[in-house]
Amino acid sequence: MIELFSKPAARFIGAAVLAIAVLILVVLGLRELRGMIDDAVALKGRERDSFWTAKIEKSNADLNKRAADQAAAIIRIQSDMADKNRADQIALHKLREQNALLPHGNACGLSGDRVGLLPD
Repeated sequence: MIELFSKPAARFIGAAVLAIAVLILVVLGLRELRGMIDDAVALKGRERDSFWTAKIEKSNADLNKRAADQAAAIIRIQSDMADKNRADQIALHKLREQNALLPHGNACGLSGDRVGLLPD
């Protein structure tokens, strides 16, 4: 058989080929590892985004509920105030009617009957 390389040269070439193969495998492994790390970082980022999005949505829902509760309270207060205003207007109208029925409506000062119309 024809030998192209001497025995030490063949060993060197064999070792070099083996080293290159190992280096290629290491580079491919590092590339795969980097891809896995990038995927894990992206997944963790999406998880945090989802977490904070849920927190914000919950906070917004609570805020909207409080705003709705306050609006309902305002409507109740306005309704109560309108009822009280209506009752006060009716009472004032009755008081004016009673005052008009008393004698000497154009007299100066308060008579005993008019004092009786004053609220306690």
